[in-house]
Amino acid sequence: MRQAAVRSSIALAAMATASLVALAATPAPPRAATSAAPAASAASAAAVAPLADACPAQLAVKQTVSDAIAGWTPLNQQASYPFVRVAFYPGPPADSTLIVPTQEYKGQAGLHDSWDLPHRAGGYWMTCSYGNTTASVARKLPDDTDYCRADYDGRFITLVVKHWACGVKRTMAPPAWVRPPVRSNAKPAPKPAIKRVE
Repeated sequence: MRQAAVRSSIALAAMATASLVALAATPAPPRAATSAAPAASAASAAAVAPLADACPAQLAVKQTVSDAIAGWTPLNQQASYPFVRVAFYPGPPADSTLIVPTQEYKGQAGLHDSWDLPHRAGGYWMTCSYGNTTASVARKLPDDTDYCRADYDGRFITLVVKHWACGVKRTMAPPAWVRPPVRSNAKPAPKPAIKRVE
């Protein structure tokens, strides 16, 4: 009877050991929070990405003579015109007036403008204008936009935009023309000694 009890104890110990080994070998379920974190970070980064240089480079326009003139034959025109500048509005452009730049800076490379846009319930709109035509295109800016800037090409007499961007100011790198100058740690060269001739 004693041997039967010993055998029973050994069998129970073996079963317990097998159960522990099987439990240790079972892979842990994936952590949803860990996998969701990169997706949330990506979504957050996409939400603050500035809108930059998004105007169509060319705009196809068909111009027609609206009123016939006696003795003259109307010659309608269809052509593609190049993008030249941007403008910003406190609402749909047809119902509001454009906003003047908050800051203007003229450097060797051309003119630079920036707009500070305080938060407003209806948000802001922008237009892209094109050369040699009054036709333009408009769009609403993202609701969190509070800053826009534009750099103009100095090679032209008229204002022609080279780059522009709109977004959340605190997330945008400052343009080169407003960055503080880099301080050099180099010491100035000593002045040459002047010998007095008697």
